[in-house]
Amino acid sequence: MDIKSTLCEGVTFIESSIPSAQVIKHLNVEISRQNANLSDVKKLLAQKAKAIGATTIMNFRYGQKAHKWWELIFTLKWDTESWYGEGDAVNG
Repeated sequence: MDIKSTLCEGVTFIESSIPSAQVIKHLNVEISRQNANLSDVKKLLAQKAKAIGATTIMNFRYGQKAHKWWELIFTLKWDTESWYGEGDAVNG
């Protein structure tokens, strides 16, 4: 099986699962500032993964989501959309 991966800050990112991997922790991040991008999401996830001793994030998902009107007013979000990313931190 050919698993496509990317590397960021020394952490491997894959969008599929590794059958024998033991999940250390499910991680997620959200960036709600202008000019953020996928690279910023990966850097934050990589930092979190390394902090708990993980070398790989599997089941990696990412994208942009619109903020609700009340989030813009009450949570000081600076943009109308946020980048988000999530995945399972493992040693793989």
